[in-house]
Amino acid sequence: MTFNQLYPPFDNPAIRRALLGAVDQAEAMSAIAGSDRSNWRDDVGLFGTGSPFASDVGIEVLRRRRDYAAAKRALTEAGYKGEKIVVPTDVSEIGNLTRTGAEQLRRAGMNLDQQEMDAGSWFRRRGNQAPPDKGGYNVYCTLIDRSLPNVHPYGSLAIRADGKEPINGWASSPRIEELRATWLDTADLEQQKQICVDLQKQLWEDVPFIPMGEYWQATAYRKDLTGILPGCFATFYGVRRA
Repeated sequence: MTFNQLYPPFDNPAIRRALLGAVDQAEAMSAIAGSDRSNWRDDVGLFGTGSPFASDVGIEVLRRRRDYAAAKRALTEAGYKGEKIVVPTDVSEIGNLTRTGAEQLRRAGMNLDQQEMDAGSWFRRRGNQAPPDKGGYNVYCTLIDRSLPNVHPYGSLAIRADGKEPINGWASSPRIEELRATWLDTADLEQQKQICVDLQKQLWEDVPFIPMGEYWQATAYRKDLTGILPGCFATFYGVRRA
């Protein structure tokens, strides 16, 4: 879940933190990947599940029972005054993820303006720095796969926090950027892991985005084919008859 941090209300980190009590990863993942839990995971933090820098540090903020009345109170205390929240919605998995996330925000008392559009319009909208009521947006959901890769501090653009990255709503956090630079300068794996623990702790403080879970893209192909490459997109090079 990505917030436009150039404009109110999501320029306020306290409002972003309040929504940690509204996001339900299990509900979001089942909406796009079905009811079979072997196809998806919740309790997902900053990095992909099972990757070297993944951890469950602070994950209790997403693991505890959802209390939307409490989330609504937290939003009010943080300064949310019922402003309209523009939510562009794409098709297919991204659309279903966004609709589910939007419903969770609505339960927490946010005033949502969902705008359905085609994929091309959605891509243009997420890069638009105009105010939300003039062609921009307030919040949207998207997918980040391991081809980026989302397994270390310089792989995922969502972790970038220098105020220049469109994919994460131009997030700005000097502390996150400091930790990313320190990780890059560190060769020792254990030290890198500790830095990533600190990064995940900072995620729950600055909330440049909220992880919505993780799922696996289903793939089917004939038994007499070899050279199939796993991933979230079909690739047709290297495929041979067995």
